[in-house]
Amino acid sequence: MAVIIDLSISLDGFIAGPNDSKERGLGTNGGEHIFDWYQGGGNPINGDARLDPEAGVNREICEAMVLMYGTQITGRRTYDITDGWNGTHPAAKHVVVVTHHRPEKVPTGGSTFAFVDDVKKAVHLARELAGKKHVAIQGASVAQQALAAGLVDEIFLHVAPIMVGGGVKLFDNLGDKPIRLELRSVNHGPNAVHQRYKVL
Repeated sequence: MAVIIDLSISLDGFIAGPNDSKERGLGTNGGEHIFDWYQGGGNPINGDARLDPEAGVNREICEAMVLMYGTQITGRRTYDITDGWNGTHPAAKHVVVVTHHRPEKVPTGGSTFAFVDDVKKAVHLARELAGKKHVAIQGASVAQQALAAGLVDEIFLHVAPIMVGGGVKLFDNLGDKPIRLELRSVNHGPNAVHQRYKVL
């Protein structure tokens, strides 16, 4: 079982464009196109319209993601912007949110939610909840904290053919030591190049 940063990203390194909010979850300046590869199939995975890629590489990867992850770790900002995915995360049964302030109301649905105040605690709990499945990390701040703490086994990037010029940058605040990677696979699909790395 591995802990994997799994995120869609623009070619210039952002997971959302500028001015992301509840109204514009992926920001402005084309941020919504970072996730174009998730759409266009006309046959939602598990009936969830949020995951509806075209047949081929994109769909194969998306279907594998749904099966491989038992828990998603995310930050409070992502949780708030998505309104807690209305209680059902599209790709995981369990969600662990890193936050110092538990929300007063937690939506009910197909996913369970846990709230912890430290990324190390989050990874420990996520591993327990995931069972034999993998743990995914979503959200820039949590990913940066986990990388800096040496808690990440792999990085799985879905690189969109767009540069948004600003917004939520994924790889920032990583400290002053290099993080060496080993390329495991590259797959080309419409609207994304899927790159998977092992963290050495």
